[in-house]
Amino acid sequence: MKTFLLALALALTFAGARAQPFNPRLARALQDTLNKYVAALSNIKGASVSVYLPGREVWTGTAGVSHAGVPIAPNMLFGIASNTKLFVATVMLKLAENGALDLDAPISAWIAPYPNIDGSATVRQLLQHTSGISDPLFVAPWVDTIRNNSTRVFTPDEVMQWVGKPLFAPGKGWGYSNMNYVIAGLIAERASGKHIATLIRELILSPLGLNDVFFDVKENSPGPVAHRWFNGADVHDSSRVGLNTAGASAGALFSTSADMVRWYAAVLDGDLLDSTSFNELTSFVATPGPYTYGLGIERQTFFGHDVWGHGGSTWGYRSRMVYDPCLGAAVCGISNSWPSGIEGVALLLYNVIIERLPACAASITGPSSLCQGQRSATFTTPIIQGADSYEWILPDGVKGASTTNTITVEIADTATSDIIIVRGVNTYGEGGRAHMFISITPKPLHLRSRMTERGCDRMQQRGISGTTQRERSTVPLDSSMHHWQRTPIMSS
Repeated sequence: MKTFLLALALALTFAGARAQPFNPRLARALQDTLNKYVAALSNIKGASVSVYLPGREVWTGTAGVSHAGVPIAPNMLFGIASNTKLFVATVMLKLAENGALDLDAPISAWIAPYPNIDGSATVRQLLQHTSGISDPLFVAPWVDTIRNNSTRVFTPDEVMQWVGKPLFAPGKGWGYSNMNYVIAGLIAERASGKHIATLIRELILSPLGLNDVFFDVKENSPGPVAHRWFNGADVHDSSRVGLNTAGASAGALFSTSADMVRWYAAVLDGDLLDSTSFNELTSFVATPGPYTYGLGIERQTFFGHDVWGHGGSTWGYRSRMVYDPCLGAAVCGISNSWPSGIEGVALLLYNVIIERLPACAASITGPSSLCQGQRSATFTTPIIQGADSYEWILPDGVKGASTTNTITVEIADTATSDIIIVRGVNTYGEGGRAHMFISITPKPLHLRSRMTERGCDRMQQRGISGTTQRERSTVPLDSSMHHWQRTPIMSS
């Protein structure tokens, strides 16, 4: 809870601050890398990649073509396939917050018995892929049923009849299955009386201003859709209805790469879910692979950094999301071709970021309890790899300035308890922040004069308190620095 409250305090402190332009040096490095690898990988017809960094406008780079004579444009939408799953998991958590369903209730509370589907599996186990329900969608004979009936609308009831023998008893293993999310979408509809597409729009897309996302078949595209290429052939003119009604809530969303990084920033910065739901979303369980799995999201290590994300693969599109919780950075790579090397390209662009930006600040040391009127207090952060200078952001009434890893401050009579923030800065931008909560003891008006450390200690011991007022104090920084601010989810 304390961690969540600190994150909330950060969001409230900087909400509404206008995003700064994306660093041009970093933008050039990202675009050069994208061009290089898309040119080298013949199986990528076209690609759109976006990067979100806190306090910066979203960067989007494109390469390749949608189809003959039409290059990929930043406003083009792509199928995100299994990256739909985090949207669905978030909807389920929002419904649980509202009391519409219980994640630990058996799915038999919502669906009738089906062959090979164990009704004792819970909603949470669906979202976590620990239900044991197998996946028929992309294996014979059902994959051929979908392919040969491309204009047919499949229903969840019909698709659930296809499920084969269980992989294991509920909760006794881990096995990725699109059916888990097909069933979750049906449960969401029965719990709310609304289709999962409507729930995603009402609970996520509209509140966050994500206007370049749509649920295929149920909604119309808000912009141009990149042609999809399957095994080297342009299949844009073939219907997606069969595929995206059979897969539905397991993978029917389309998006721009820019809205995908805005989405990741919002949900994983804690903007959308309460603290309990966020902890459930990011409670990861072991899998047979090199990653652990939460609710619609993976955690694994790339280039020595722990990151969250997910992949997506469907007939004609591939996608990869990468989120660095230390930097608060999100990367989305989408390609309009299958097979495709876009997952590797997205990771290479993530590597461009971590190689150039300062490392994350580790911690802040200094007094955590202070008094109004105290003459001075010193705070230090360890040397940050890759930082040319340091940016300190101070609470109201705490006055000081520094571009080094140490800052000495004075505590004004109007200072209030809040957080101190520091991060490294270099010519490519800002690194991940460290923050420390400081408790400031107020004093009665008649004692408001300069306070010594000893006097502060005595006042705290006696429990003396008084009224305070809040005033804004800004930290002067040199011209190469920017105040830290959260990027608005809306386009700048």
